[in-house]
Amino acid sequence: MAKYGIEAFKDNKPVAYPIDAKETYGTLSFTGSEVRNKFIYIDDDGEVHEEQNAQNTWKAQDTGQPQDKYIMAYSSKTKDVMDIHVPLDFDSLEFDQEIELIGAVVTIGNSEKEQKVVTRNGEQIRSVDCKTFPVQVEGVNVKSSKTVSQPAQHQGKNEQSSKPKE
Repeated sequence: MAKYGIEAFKDNKPVAYPIDAKETYGTLSFTGSEVRNKFIYIDDDGEVHEEQNAQNTWKAQDTGQPQDKYIMAYSSKTKDVMDIHVPLDFDSLEFDQEIELIGAVVTIGNSEKEQKVVTRNGEQIRSVDCKTFPVQVEGVNVKSSKTVSQPAQHQGKNEQSSKPKE
């Protein structure tokens, strides 16, 4: 009999496990936002590519065009800041404004992390496979008298709570 454990899949897609965001993260307070621009990559022949090559040797060039927007929120429970991916037109918030995650679910992902390994030849840094647990949400609700709520379809990712398991 095959063992699937947390690698459970349904219809060839990872299973999403609902979580209680308030219980998991406590109160979330807005601490800032960041817009990340789109990059293009130029090879040695001057040809432009949308993605970096596997060797990571092509020259990255910022296009100046916004690609992603993230808001940062401090969690009273985890005592850490999490990045939440929102649409580019997401309204600005005031510092320390309380937000609430709507429809939070956790999925299981495969990733790699760098780890120091001590060998007879000294220290080496190696990439090792690990599991991550990114959080996705349907929406972000802003608790304030000024702004009632933001549109749905936001995707959040908690960088710190995505603790790798080996």
